[in-house]
Amino acid sequence: MWVTFTLLFLATEGLAASVTRFTNIECKMLVPAYATYQQCDLKILGRGVVGLNVHAKLNQGPFNNAKVNLSFWRKYSGYRPYIFNTTFDFCKFMEKTSRKLSFEKIFLDALIENSNINHTCPYKDALIVNNLVFKSEFVRFLPLPTGQYKIQLMAATNKEWKTVVSL
Repeated sequence: MWVTFTLLFLATEGLAASVTRFTNIECKMLVPAYATYQQCDLKILGRGVVGLNVHAKLNQGPFNNAKVNLSFWRKYSGYRPYIFNTTFDFCKFMEKTSRKLSFEKIFLDALIENSNINHTCPYKDALIVNNLVFKSEFVRFLPLPTGQYKIQLMAATNKEWKTVVSL
């Protein structure tokens, strides 16, 4: 009896619908002379659908080298680091986008669909993300318990951190 109840509970818990959407965004330029954020906001696209919009105009550039730090945070009485914190060479990563499944690949595959960063370096003029909707499929490979999460992206060029974006 208890085995049946436990199996039924686990099965229904696994099928429960989870809500995944953006609720907040913060864009901070650490070196204002390098670039400016012309847009950094969330836009309601429909009932329960929120789109992410970021437009960063590069004042210096083009750049041929970039490091990106992606970190994943979970809310426990404030946000604390959780599971992933990785730094990688963005330009090299974009040269070989057919890499194995990784946190970087999951994040960038989602980002590339709605942005102009879908090519290799150099990048010039502006970096634009338009109406990116966070879908459950983006994190289907990650073992995530129910909760609130934050993704933080830090970007550097010429070995100096330039910006921080928190979702």
